[in-house]
Amino acid sequence: MQLTGDLSKVSLPNLLQLVRNGELTGKIAMLQGAKTATLYVDRGDVIHAELDMISGREALMELFLWISGSFSFFEEDMTDVPHSLNPSKNMDDALERLVRDGLSYLEQKKYLDQLQVTGQTILAPLEIAFQPQTWNSPERQMIYPFAEPILMRIDGRKTLAEAVAEANLTRRSFVIGVYILITEGLAVVRERDLDADETGERVNLPPWVVARLKQDNPDLSQSIVDMVIWVDRVKCWMYQVDADFIRILDDVVAHEEADVVEEDFFTQLGQDNVDYQGPIFGEAAIPPAGAPEPSANSQQISPQQVNPPGTAQTPVQPPGSAQTPVQPGTGTPAGAGSSSAASAISGAAYYGAKSSPPPEDNASGNKSAQNDSLSAKKTKPSIEF
Repeated sequence: MQLTGDLSKVSLPNLLQLVRNGELTGKIAMLQGAKTATLYVDRGDVIHAELDMISGREALMELFLWISGSFSFFEEDMTDVPHSLNPSKNMDDALERLVRDGLSYLEQKKYLDQLQVTGQTILAPLEIAFQPQTWNSPERQMIYPFAEPILMRIDGRKTLAEAVAEANLTRRSFVIGVYILITEGLAVVRERDLDADETGERVNLPPWVVARLKQDNPDLSQSIVDMVIWVDRVKCWMYQVDADFIRILDDVVAHEEADVVEEDFFTQLGQDNVDYQGPIFGEAAIPPAGAPEPSANSQQISPQQVNPPGTAQTPVQPPGSAQTPVQPGTGTPAGAGSSSAASAISGAAYYGAKSSPPPEDNASGNKSAQNDSLSAKKTKPSIEF
């Protein structure tokens, strides 16, 4: 038979009762985080328990504090398992007594946790705890063995961990003893004395400072330690920020003092001069003020109309004029006396007659007519490519 489950749903007392009712024999493997424990049962009774470095009854009592984790039961022979618990011979090892003590230990631990009592807590004994009549009742005599090891060591100045360091108490004995002293009114929790340090110098804290520190941590001493740690961290951050600021400031000053010559595209073009009046790179040229606007009849010249380099240029006739016949195969106007003059005329017409017209040749009537026509046309033709 095999059983598995979660301790948050099936508590240890219920699990032990289930094993007891079934009179099962085997082991129960328990897991809580990195902690492991094993319970050995024989016909429903717990005969041995192991948890970390402890075993027997104390190990079983600690397992009652496990309110989360998982468990698995496996049937096995218990012949070779040591018997640290003997319920058949010792009534204190009976399952009912073990469950009762375990639940009581769990309630005592929860009570101290609610009071935030730890090893760093300071307990101060009251005078009534040392009066003989306090322990005369049978009930007090039963609990005295648990309270006496702690009562004789606390003084209101040492922490519980410091006071019982040499007492060699188990955690269960420590919890039971502190629980008895507090609930029976034999000791009270005291805050750490901050009015005097180890050298005997007094430290006066205003009430509002104490109240503010307790907002962060009810343990006043630990709250002060945390505050000092955070202050040191803030100081380190501020020092680092100051160092980075000085370094950045030095870099800025060094950059301003450096003689850096930067050349850009517009500097090379000469367009960075304040006297430059030409078009910006990539923009169309703006005609000077007073220049006539191109007429709608302006000759449009395409790249196909421009003769290749080295050949005679064909003159462009203004709109409405008679077309000059061209000699076949030469590209020269018929009757032209000089190919160079014709090239000059066509070039002047193409580039807007910016240059002075070529000298007139009285011997050539056609050339004179062309020059007169070009001179009369003052507007610059628009050119589109």
